[in-house]
Amino acid sequence: MTTTTILSDLVTRHRDLYGTPSIDQRLETIIRAGSHTSLTECDILHILRTSRSVFFDTHVEVVSGHHTATYLRFESISRYPEFVSLVTRDMADWIGRTFQHEPLTGLIATSSAASLLATGTAKQCHRMTTCRVALTPYNGETGKIGTDIAIGTIQSGERFIALNDVTTRGNCVSKLGKIVTDNGGVLAGMMVFARRDSGQFPLMNELTARHPFYYSTDLDMPQWEASHCPLCRMRKPLLSWRDVPEV
Repeated sequence: MTTTTILSDLVTRHRDLYGTPSIDQRLETIIRAGSHTSLTECDILHILRTSRSVFFDTHVEVVSGHHTATYLRFESISRYPEFVSLVTRDMADWIGRTFQHEPLTGLIATSSAASLLATGTAKQCHRMTTCRVALTPYNGETGKIGTDIAIGTIQSGERFIALNDVTTRGNCVSKLGKIVTDNGGVLAGMMVFARRDSGQFPLMNELTARHPFYYSTDLDMPQWEASHCPLCRMRKPLLSWRDVPEV
């Protein structure tokens, strides 16, 4: 099968799925509410169902190189300003509760769809305090983030939160945190819309134990190394995260 055929089948299958009541049950099986969020599992269900952002029974290679059968496409959510506002209000409320005695300087994120979360959260935080946004380079072809930011963007002692849209292994938020500390700042915490590590990666446990860590939802999306992927053994066609389309 060609990639075009695979994608056409993927779109048709998911349009049909999202048009039936059974989609709620499919989504409910993977949604767990975050530990520090006011958003309910029903809120997350509404976001995922309306945006059609979760793909089931597929075979996708994510940015980390891992393979998954269930994929979250955050770009589909970011097309809905009302959902971005809902999430960023909750993120800002968490910041207000968590750092009321230790005010933040700002947020650092990538120049991807995650930047909408960063800028939206910063605007919401302006109700309480001034909050800057620092954005790092982002390569849309590779999904990799750059580490170069303008001199003076983060200064010695300034407190920043590392923010990303989703995290699997925790590497991207860790890299963002290192940019903060490499520039003399203090990493105050971490935030993502969704965890999708399914408890598989020790670094995520370390990060959540070491830092204040917000996530709106914890999605059950098991990942496999390519060499241990059961879908590869079944010869199921593999898609890149870059290829997964809107539905």
